[in-house]
Amino acid sequence: MFGTKPTDGSVFAVGKGDGDHLSATLIARGVRVEGEFTSQGDVAIEGEVSGTLSCSGALTVGVEAKIKADVKANDVVVAGIVEGNITAARRLELKSGARVTGDVVCEVICVEAGASLNGKVSSGKRLVEVQTVNSKRPERASAGA
Repeated sequence: MFGTKPTDGSVFAVGKGDGDHLSATLIARGVRVEGEFTSQGDVAIEGEVSGTLSCSGALTVGVEAKIKADVKANDVVVAGIVEGNITAARRLELKSGARVTGDVVCEVICVEAGASLNGKVSSGKRLVEVQTVNSKRPERASAGA
């Protein structure tokens, strides 16, 4: 199922992690996750997620998936619905049935015909580096405030 090209029409083709072990988390159809979700590997979602979603690997949002969360991952493939901002350190791919409402920051974006994106798009390597660096710094109150 993981690490191979899907034959059932789904978008799930989660890659291998370290060595021969698969490091993927699957949120299946019918599963609902609320709150802060963080993963050190790849994540494939066909269910529902609300809150925040962060993974150090690839994130695949399946055709049946409904995400109401800000999303951060290295690579993101969306075939379902995402309501929230997406930050992809490398690549964002929107499949033909994807529906995204929110701002997008990525190095490379690929949008198939039929996908919908309603939000601001910022792409390019420099933009993602600045976004990543600035998001790690604590905010300071200004002296005049």
